[in-house]
This record gives sequence, structure tokens and C-alpha cells, in this order.
Amino acid sequence: MKKKILIVGGYGAVGRQIATNLVHTYPNLILVAGRNYSKAEKLADELSSKVIPYAFDLANFEDDPILNEVQLVIVCLDSPNTKFVEACITKGINYLDISAQYASLQLIENLDAQARTHKSTIVLSAGLAPGMTNLLAQHAYSQLQAPVMVEISILLGLGEKHGEQAYRWTFNHIDHTYMLGSMRMDSFSDPIRTELLGTRKFYTFDFSDQHVLRKTLPHTTVQTRMAFDSNWFTSITAFLRKCRLTKLFKNKRIQDFAITLFDKWSFGSAVFGVKVEAKDKKGDLKTYTFTGYNEGKITAAFTTELARHLLTLPQQAYGVFHSHQIISNIPDFIERVQRYDPSFEMKEV
Repeated sequence: MKKKILIVGGYGAVGRQIATNLVHTYPNLILVAGRNYSKAEKLADELSSKVIPYAFDLANFEDDPILNEVQLVIVCLDSPNTKFVEACITKGINYLDISAQYASLQLIENLDAQARTHKSTIVLSAGLAPGMTNLLAQHAYSQLQAPVMVEISILLGLGEKHGEQAYRWTFNHIDHTYMLGSMRMDSFSDPIRTELLGTRKFYTFDFSDQHVLRKTLPHTTVQTRMAFDSNWFTSITAFLRKCRLTKLFKNKRIQDFAITLFDKWSFGSAVFGVKVEAKDKKGDLKTYTFTGYNEGKITAAFTTELARHLLTLPQQAYGVFHSHQIISNIPDFIERVQRYDPSFEMKEV
């Protein structure tokens, strides 16, 4: 019988927290997997050998017999293709992915018919953004008669330490042009001023939540903007973007230098915040915020609760879904997420 939980990237910052959250409920059933077996083994030692270290290379995946023992896969890394998720689908394994890259999510969305055929449930958009932003948008949307607009603002703290991949993703997307519906958008442009842990300007940014929500919330325009907790850093970034100098952010040497600086020095705090404002045709508003400290911890808490949902659901719908499409009681789900840290707080504004 399939009982194991495979966490790919299981010894990374988010993966290890998910393993820690789940280990008391599922002792000796969690595989913490990655290319570096010694790191997986070290985490197993830290958790009193209640998780199982496993060598696993997602980038060079070939069919692995361990999948025959797995009921749920949690992927904490960006996958280069859909080979692994397709293998999970074929074996009827449920799959949870924290990727924020819309191009990757689109490829997995295309596997919906295959997932339904093989009775597999695939859940995307787990974390802060996408994830919490999706749930708040869905909840605000459901409170209005005829919603026409959803504005999402995301505040990220510069003091939190991230993995190299996360830093490079952010640098590359600061100098980025993307399509939002039929509109051609430049990142870090078209600011709006709003209140979220202080009044500040938020700038357009290519988060995946806005693309997904435009498809799943009928007749509604959705747009996502972001700011850093340091106003001066946000302003300088916007100025450099306006002067077309942010293309330098894509240079690997400059990225390497910047990553070293962020690792050694703190340019802000570990705060995070999201604000979702929905408006209907009459001008009525519904606004929700979710704030706290440590983006990695909220990503792990959110993903842990999604995993518990999939592991305990008596009857599942099969196919490919985003988090806001499978959580029916959103306030209850968010309340459970808040229990992981006293700083996590949802408010209706």
C-alpha cells in the first residue's frame, strides 16, 4: 500500500520545514530527497531519524521504483520539464508543487486530462504568492455580487535570506516584459500607492497568481504589484528600471556579487505582507491582508496544510488545480496556517 510522502528538495529551507511540520503525524514515512544525500542524511539525524534520506536528481529523472511506495509528492524545486510530474500522474500519485514560475505551471496545467484519467490530483500555487494571494483573491471575489477587478499588492522583506535560485528569479524578473491578457506590461512600472504595513508605492511584477486568477475568476481583471520593505531600495530599483539600467541585473557576475551582499548584509527585515482588494460594478470593495515574518516559513506552513488536506480528504477530485480551486472553506484553512507562527495575521480592512 502506498503510504510514503516524497519531498523533493526536502533538505532546503522550505522542504526541511515541511518535513518538520509533518514528521510527528507521519513518522518514518517521509522521504527527504535531493541530489546531496549527505544533506538529506543530516536532516534525518536532526529529526531523530524519523524521516528517510533519499538521493534523488529531479533534473535528470529516470523512472524510480520508490514511486511505487509513494502516495504524495511535494516538489520544492523548479523542474526543468514535466517528465517527473507525468511519471507521478501515470502511477496515480498526488502531487503538490510550490513553483512560482508561470511557464512551468502552464506546462503542468496541460496535463489535466491525463491526471483525471489516472486518478491523480495535482495542486499548484502553494506559498505566499502564488498561494495565499490566490486564496485571498478567491475569498474577496466570493463576497461581492459582480466583481470586475482584483488588485494584489505584495510586500517582500529584504532582510530574509533566500536560496540562490530565488534571488536570480527576482533579478531576472525586475527587467522583464510580459503579457497580461492582451496587455504588454513592463515590470517595475505603473506604480500605485497603497497602505500595507505603511503607505508605499507598489510596482507591476510578473507573479503567476494574476495570470491564473484571470482564467479562474470569470469577467475579472487581476493585476499584481510588488514593493520591498525598504522604500529607498524600491525607489532606486524603479528609477533604474525607468532608465533601462536594470538589464544589468541579468548579468551573472552582477547577480553573484549582489547575492553575496544580500547573504552578508541586511538591507531590510524579514517582514512580508499581501493585500488583496476586490471591487464590483457598483464600486463596493472587499479588502483582505495577510502579514507576518519569514516568507519561507509561510510557504512551508501553507504547503503543509495543503498536504494535510490532500492526505486526509475522504473523496478527491482528480485533475490539475490551483490551491484556491480545492480549498472550499478559505477562512478555516487560513486560520490553520496562522497557527504555525504568532506573527501570521489575516485581517479584513
